[in-house]
Amino acid sequence: MPMRARRLLGAGALLAAILVPAYGCSPSAAPVAVPAPAAPAAAPDVDICAGSGPVPHAYAAILRNARCEQDMFITMASVADQLGVECKHCHVVKADDPTREDYPAMTPRKEIASWMSVHLMQAIKPADGSPMRCKSCHTDEQGKGVTKILGSPRDPRRANEWMSLVMVKKFVAADGSKLRCRSCHVGTPGTPDFRPRVILESAQLPAHKAGTKGTAAF
Repeated sequence: MPMRARRLLGAGALLAAILVPAYGCSPSAAPVAVPAPAAPAAAPDVDICAGSGPVPHAYAAILRNARCEQDMFITMASVADQLGVECKHCHVVKADDPTREDYPAMTPRKEIASWMSVHLMQAIKPADGSPMRCKSCHTDEQGKGVTKILGSPRDPRRANEWMSLVMVKKFVAADGSKLRCRSCHVGTPGTPDFRPRVILESAQLPAHKAGTKGTAAF
């Protein structure tokens, strides 16, 4: 072998002898195990009733599942958010303090909301098995909460379209059977038996048990 070639081979061997111990670049070196990142610690369960006072009394409608005062406020805030309204939409102000709502006082809108919670939400349910909520119906085309889903004032054409394309397709009766116009209106449109009003008419709804503690309330 020529002298120059032997010198180059010797230099290469010397360089390898220096680099391998220093940088661990030997092809035969065992791979270094990298520990897997630790799983994030699960967030501790927070009891919203911890440190909260009790509810003033037992409720039978939307607040029937509230366990404490804080739970009561969170429930009502959720209802207002789903409907896109403020508290004053259903609650009147106190006679002696117009800056505060008189929550116990009954109002027409509060009566309807309570009826929907106790009866309508128990008589029908989403066909896809999702939980029944206020927003299951009370959502506009943009996905925002709205109270008057059929227009205000009611638009007959829009009402017919919504009932035909949404109501009878998105929901089923409590027993799982298909909804039809007569499921709530007694008769079909255009017949003498048809009853346009359903709100507060519990007997017209599909067979159901009135909502009690533990059933979907809002």
